Amino acid sequence: MVRIEIKITPLKAGSSLEVNSLLNTGYGSEEPEVLIPVKVAESLTFWPKLPEGVMIKAYETPGGISRMHYLADAIEIQSITEDKISKPIKCALVISELEREVLLSDIAISKLEIVIEDAGKGLWRFKNEAKIRISVEPQYW
Repeated sequence: MVRIEIKITPLKAGSSLEVNSLLNTGYGSEEPEVLIPVKVAESLTFWPKLPEGVMIKAYETPGGISRMHYLADAIEIQSITEDKISKPIKCALVISELEREVLLSDIAISKLEIVIEDAGKGLWRFKNEAKIRISVEPQYW
Protein backbone atom coordinates (compact mmCIF):
# COMPACT_ATOMS: atom_id res chain seq x y z
CA MET A 1 0.00 0.00 0.00
CA VAL A 2 1.08 3.54 -0.64
CA ARG A 3 0.56 6.32 1.87
CA ILE A 4 1.64 9.93 1.61
CA GLU A 5 1.63 12.89 3.94
CA ILE A 6 -0.85 15.61 3.04
CA LYS A 7 -1.78 19.01 4.38
CA ILE A 8 -5.55 19.57 4.60
CA THR A 9 -6.71 23.20 4.67
CA PRO A 10 -10.40 24.09 5.14
CA LEU A 11 -11.47 26.71 2.59
CA LYS A 12 -13.83 28.64 4.88
CA ALA A 13 -12.59 28.47 8.48
CA GLY A 14 -10.37 26.43 10.75
CA SER A 15 -6.71 25.60 10.77
CA SER A 16 -4.70 23.25 8.56
CA LEU A 17 -3.78 19.72 9.58
CA GLU A 18 -0.99 17.45 8.33
CA VAL A 19 -1.94 13.76 8.17
CA ASN A 20 -0.83 10.53 6.52
CA SER A 21 -3.28 9.28 3.92
CA LEU A 22 -3.82 6.09 1.97
CA LEU A 23 -3.82 6.28 -1.83
CA ASN A 24 -6.92 4.24 -2.60
CA THR A 25 -7.27 3.67 -6.35
CA GLY A 26 -10.35 1.57 -5.60
CA TYR A 27 -12.05 4.71 -4.26
CA GLY A 28 -13.48 5.96 -7.54
CA SER A 29 -14.91 9.47 -7.72
CA GLU A 30 -15.95 11.98 -10.34
CA GLU A 31 -14.06 14.80 -8.63
CA PRO A 32 -11.16 14.89 -6.15
CA GLU A 33 -12.39 13.62 -2.78
CA VAL A 34 -10.74 13.11 0.59
CA LEU A 35 -12.42 10.76 3.04
CA ILE A 36 -11.64 11.52 6.67
CA PRO A 37 -12.54 9.85 9.96
CA VAL A 38 -14.65 11.77 12.49
CA LYS A 39 -11.60 12.52 14.67
CA VAL A 40 -9.91 14.29 11.75
CA ALA A 41 -13.15 16.18 11.06
CA GLU A 42 -13.15 17.31 14.71
CA SER A 43 -9.58 18.61 14.37
CA LEU A 44 -10.59 20.55 11.25
CA THR A 45 -13.76 21.88 13.01
CA PHE A 46 -16.15 20.11 10.61
CA TRP A 47 -17.54 17.91 13.40
CA PRO A 48 -19.78 17.59 15.42
CA LYS A 49 -21.42 20.79 14.12
CA LEU A 50 -21.57 20.16 10.39
CA PRO A 51 -21.31 23.22 8.11
CA GLU A 52 -24.12 24.30 5.80
CA GLY A 53 -24.30 22.43 2.53
CA VAL A 54 -23.47 18.97 3.90
CA MET A 55 -25.30 16.17 2.08
CA ILE A 56 -25.64 12.51 2.95
CA LYS A 57 -24.32 10.32 0.11
CA ALA A 58 -24.27 6.56 -0.25
CA TYR A 59 -20.87 5.01 -0.97
CA GLU A 60 -20.17 1.45 -2.09
CA THR A 61 -17.55 -0.01 0.26
CA PRO A 62 -16.13 -3.52 0.65
CA GLY A 63 -18.53 -3.94 3.59
CA GLY A 64 -21.57 -2.81 1.58
CA ILE A 65 -23.35 0.52 1.18
CA SER A 66 -22.29 3.17 3.70
CA ARG A 67 -23.86 6.60 4.14
CA MET A 68 -21.39 9.43 4.68
CA HIS A 69 -21.40 13.20 5.08
CA TYR A 70 -20.34 14.96 1.87
CA LEU A 71 -19.34 18.60 1.39
CA ALA A 72 -18.33 19.82 -2.08
CA ASP A 73 -15.26 22.05 -2.50
CA ALA A 74 -14.65 22.24 1.26
CA ILE A 75 -10.87 21.80 1.45
CA GLU A 76 -7.56 22.12 -0.34
CA ILE A 77 -4.88 19.48 -0.03
CA GLN A 78 -1.18 19.36 -0.81
CA SER A 79 1.26 16.48 -0.80
CA ILE A 80 4.18 17.07 1.57
CA THR A 81 7.55 15.33 1.27
CA GLU A 82 10.97 16.03 2.76
CA ASP A 83 11.90 18.11 -0.28
CA LYS A 84 8.69 19.13 -2.03
CA ILE A 85 5.19 20.50 -1.41
CA SER A 86 2.77 20.05 -4.30
CA LYS A 87 0.49 22.79 -5.56
CA PRO A 88 -2.85 22.83 -3.70
CA ILE A 89 -5.90 21.16 -5.21
CA LYS A 90 -9.50 21.77 -4.21
CA CYS A 91 -11.37 18.69 -2.97
CA ALA A 92 -14.71 17.54 -1.73
CA LEU A 93 -14.70 16.36 1.87
CA VAL A 94 -16.28 13.07 2.91
CA ILE A 95 -16.68 12.38 6.63
CA SER A 96 -16.90 8.74 7.66
CA GLU A 97 -18.09 7.57 11.06
CA LEU A 98 -16.59 4.11 10.37
CA GLU A 99 -13.24 4.67 8.63
CA ARG A 100 -10.08 5.00 10.74
CA GLU A 101 -7.70 6.28 8.06
CA VAL A 102 -7.65 9.27 5.68
CA LEU A 103 -8.25 8.10 2.08
CA LEU A 104 -7.60 9.85 -1.23
CA SER A 105 -9.83 9.06 -4.18
CA ASP A 106 -8.47 8.11 -7.59
CA ILE A 107 -9.13 11.60 -8.97
CA ALA A 108 -7.42 13.28 -5.98
CA ILE A 109 -4.37 11.06 -6.56
CA SER A 110 -4.36 12.01 -10.24
CA LYS A 111 -4.75 15.75 -9.56
CA LEU A 112 -1.81 15.62 -7.13
CA GLU A 113 0.15 14.11 -10.06
CA ILE A 114 1.13 11.02 -8.12
CA VAL A 115 2.21 7.82 -9.83
CA ILE A 116 2.22 4.55 -7.87
CA GLU A 117 5.36 2.66 -8.88
CA ASP A 118 5.03 -0.44 -6.69
CA ALA A 119 1.96 -0.76 -4.45
CA GLY A 120 3.30 -3.80 -2.60
CA LYS A 121 6.56 -2.07 -1.68
CA GLY A 122 4.92 1.33 -1.05
CA LEU A 123 6.86 3.13 -3.80
CA TRP A 124 5.60 6.21 -5.62
CA ARG A 125 6.77 9.34 -7.43
CA PHE A 126 5.46 12.62 -8.75
CA LYS A 127 4.51 12.46 -12.44
CA ASN A 128 7.06 15.06 -13.53
CA GLU A 129 10.10 13.55 -11.80
CA ALA A 130 12.03 10.30 -11.69
CA LYS A 131 12.76 10.27 -7.95
CA ILE A 132 11.16 7.23 -6.30
CA ARG A 133 9.66 7.94 -2.88
CA ILE A 134 8.82 5.62 -0.01
CA SER A 135 5.42 5.37 1.63
CA VAL A 136 4.86 6.97 5.04
CA GLU A 137 3.53 4.98 8.01
CA PRO A 138 -0.21 4.40 8.45
CA GLN A 139 -1.97 6.83 10.76
CA TYR A 140 -5.12 5.57 12.43
CA TRP A 141 -7.65 7.82 14.11
